[in-house]
Amino acid sequence: MNLDTLLNDVEVILDANGNYDNLENSDIYVPSIKVDRKNVYFILKSNNKKKLVGFIDTDLINDFETIESKEVANKTLFIGKLNSKNLKAIEERFNWVEPTSRHGYKYTFGLGDRLGLASQAHLRLFKAHKDIFPVLGQQSIRELILTGRTFSDVVEDAAWAVFEEGYTTGWGADGDHVKNDFEIDYAIKSGETMITLDLTEDLHPEVVTLSDEELDEKFNALDEEFVNRFNKTYLNQEFKINDTLSVKFTKRDLEESVLMYYDAILRSVFVYNRYVVPFNLDFEISVDETSEPTSPENHYFFASELSLNNVVVETLAPRFYGEFQKAIDYIGDVNRFEKEYIEHQAIAEKFGYRISVHSGSDKLSVYEIIGRVSKKGWHVKTAGTNWLEALRVIAAKDPELMIDLYKFSYENLDDVANMYVFNAQENVKKGLVMKPEDVTLDNVHVLLQDDDTRQVLHTMYGSILNLKSSYKYVYRNQIFNILHENEDLYGQYLNTHIAEHLDLLEGKFKNKDEVIAHYEG
Repeated sequence: MNLDTLLNDVEVILDANGNYDNLENSDIYVPSIKVDRKNVYFILKSNNKKKLVGFIDTDLINDFETIESKEVANKTLFIGKLNSKNLKAIEERFNWVEPTSRHGYKYTFGLGDRLGLASQAHLRLFKAHKDIFPVLGQQSIRELILTGRTFSDVVEDAAWAVFEEGYTTGWGADGDHVKNDFEIDYAIKSGETMITLDLTEDLHPEVVTLSDEELDEKFNALDEEFVNRFNKTYLNQEFKINDTLSVKFTKRDLEESVLMYYDAILRSVFVYNRYVVPFNLDFEISVDETSEPTSPENHYFFASELSLNNVVVETLAPRFYGEFQKAIDYIGDVNRFEKEYIEHQAIAEKFGYRISVHSGSDKLSVYEIIGRVSKKGWHVKTAGTNWLEALRVIAAKDPELMIDLYKFSYENLDDVANMYVFNAQENVKKGLVMKPEDVTLDNVHVLLQDDDTRQVLHTMYGSILNLKSSYKYVYRNQIFNILHENEDLYGQYLNTHIAEHLDLLEGKFKNKDEVIAHYEG
């Protein structure tokens, strides 16, 4: 980029008083323009690459790492990369670029951008949904490993997107599904403002298979002080949740709750005092990745014990009835889900936190319920289907590559057999899923509409991105190049996809069919 041309653009910006209609350089992304006491900053996109441009007092130039620069009197015009040093300098000038707490927000929405390219489009959508707080930097350790990213990458990519879009109203960063102290510490030191504590390894769902006698024996083997306290506090006691709901613990309810959840409660207490309070983190607890649904009695016991230990959580993710499988709609009896969701929501409201819905992508059948019932607010997490929207771009712009990606995914599904539970695994084995040889240039779009093929493609993102031949990536660079070249189309797909979620949660449509008809129409 010619620096003299950029200097003319800067002069236009300084004279414009916020109205950039006369700015002729289409490579300058207007929402990113920020003027601070005659210093100017913006994002420049040229040849599908983004750069930071600044026009600043010369004595400030060492704050930045520059590629090119030009001094003009006591000012310096520079071009720099979107890297860590330059981000730190931008954050020092504009503190809204840094992630912050979601505390005090009723409605929060997690957006796991696995490729680091989706946040810009998401933020454009959230400008129209001002009551919802976006959690952009949301990734799990598993996702980091599969995508070859770090927590720092995730937070920095999101922060640059925030600056690019001029999104000044706040955003969060979630160290998602962290389990051990190393992962928690790693998330904190990478700038995450929130952690989601995954208690899967501290839960004992196997106790539900025990007979009454076996359960009683195991419970009574605990120290007498525990047995006496739990019996005195909960056994045959009825706890009023609200005007219409209450919870009463039978012997089996109590013993199952204690033996299944108490290790997880102790772990939560430790993490809260060791990390959450000292580092002022938003705290979410996840008990959803387990085989047994969380009963109202389980939930009440868990919440009660946290309260007795003075643990304050923002959100909690129970294991709901039914199945929240990746990339497809809710599987189960929607009426039963509503009944039990009402109970979970009431318990959450009694103890002062919100329910969190994990694997929330595409669960269009239950969003209206969640939005209607959750008067005190909700948190919904989405992630993987942003990857599928990226594949929608691939299908539109390079359908032959899309067919190759599906063939590879279909034939190597065992790569993720131990990572995800999803119906497509068994359906592929049964021959019920569309075979690669049946995919053509004319029907390739069907791959992103059918539940089974969506799941095959969704779960294989890590294998696709990391596949190498002769020391070179087979697909990764092609995918990123297409997405960079078609950023606007990717943004269009992303916004339509997430808008369907938000509109149902906000009650703008009554059901799945209505919202799909609206956006497909």
